[in-house]
Amino acid sequence: MRRKLMICASLLSLLAVLFIYACQKESSTTASDNTLFNVNSVEKNAVVANSTFDELNDFAQSGFDSNNLKALNLTFGSCPSIMVNFMTPPFSISLDWGTGCKNSDGVTRSGKINLSLSGMMNEKNSVATMKIENFVSDGKKITGVTKITYLGPNAGNNWPRYGVLSEGKIEFADKSVVTYRSESVRLQAEGSGTASIADDIWRTEISSARGVNKDGTTWTAKTTKVMIKKGDCKWYNSGTLEITPGKGDVKTIDFGDGTCDSKATMKIGDKITVITL
Repeated sequence: MRRKLMICASLLSLLAVLFIYACQKESSTTASDNTLFNVNSVEKNAVVANSTFDELNDFAQSGFDSNNLKALNLTFGSCPSIMVNFMTPPFSISLDWGTGCKNSDGVTRSGKINLSLSGMMNEKNSVATMKIENFVSDGKKITGVTKITYLGPNAGNNWPRYGVLSEGKIEFADKSVVTYRSESVRLQAEGSGTASIADDIWRTEISSARGVNKDGTTWTAKTTKVMIKKGDCKWYNSGTLEITPGKGDVKTIDFGDGTCDSKATMKIGDKITVITL
């Protein structure tokens, strides 16, 4: 009898240990806590900088795609209004949101951006230079320069392929500033036949970036899995971005399985945290 009691006690102890371990493991790998991913964090600013400059590239592409409409000078659309000059060099594109209008992704933008083109953007090695001086997106003021180079059709599927170099800064409502520089290769998987961004699908296959956070902290970021963004979505739909701060742990943001939502996961070491972008 005593032996049976000892066996039962041992089993209960073992079960208790396993239960505690399982709970600890679950809390370390499936935690849901957005306190780390806050407005002052390196990873938050890296994601905001990447997505902000990518959205500008998307609008520039809508101007390039207007050439498919077989026109020389066009004004079309209401948000932004787009005017293209493909009649005589230097070719140019003007994107104008006026005092403010809302796009298909639900973001309100204002201001005007002008692009100058070295050649038609369906000709290999043509470069579009975008100067960003008076532009506000979702309450953030963006300034800087982006150069987009047409690299030719992608092998195998003929998707338009572009090299993108962006350098600038983002000023937030509280007057704090994040500086940013990135180089990437982007493919337009869908939507190249229309001037609308809503039907676009972009694949960022190679990307490296660096920046300085609001508090002066430096960071670098790189794509570790192809990042996909649909034109009618405010967030990246899938892919991973690895962020390395000047001090601290490496963090990996996983944007999900293709769904358009504000949820992502952030991995730090062996801990995975559900975050809201």
